[in-house]
Amino acid sequence: MPAILTILKTKIFAIEGSPKHIAGGFALGSFIGMMPIPGFQLFVSLGIASLIGLNKKAACLAVFNTNLFTGAFIFTFNYWLGGTVLGISSEFHFPDTIGLDFIHIVFTSGKNVLYALLAGGCITGLFSAWLSHYLVLLWFRKKTYR
Repeated sequence: MPAILTILKTKIFAIEGSPKHIAGGFALGSFIGMMPIPGFQLFVSLGIASLIGLNKKAACLAVFNTNLFTGAFIFTFNYWLGGTVLGISSEFHFPDTIGLDFIHIVFTSGKNVLYALLAGGCITGLFSAWLSHYLVLLWFRKKTYR
C-alpha cells in the first residue's frame, strides 16, 4: 500500500467522533486552508471548530492542503481567480516561497491584493470544503459497509 494511503488509514481516518462531525471538521479546515493566512490557519481552524462543535483534529489536519509545497501555487491561483471575478488587476508578484511574512507582504501590497486573495480563497475554499466533506462521508459509508 502506498505510504500516503497508510498515513490516511492509520492517522487521519482513525479520528474518533461521528462521521458528520469529522467530515464537518475536514470541510472547515479545507476552507480555512485556502485563506491567505499561512502560519495561522491551524489556530483559526482550531478556534472555529471549537466554537461550533466540529471535530478539532480533523479541522487542524485539513488546513495542510496548503503547505510549503502547494502554498505558492494555491495562493497564486486564488489571487488570479479572485482578481478575475472582482475585475481587479494589480502589478503584485508573488514571492517564491510562502511563509509567515506572506501576510505582511499582502497587507502592504494594497487592498486590491487582499480582496483578490480573499475572494479567490473563498471560492476555492467552498469547493474544497464541499469536496472534502463529501469524500470523508463517502469514506465512512464504505468503511461501515465492509
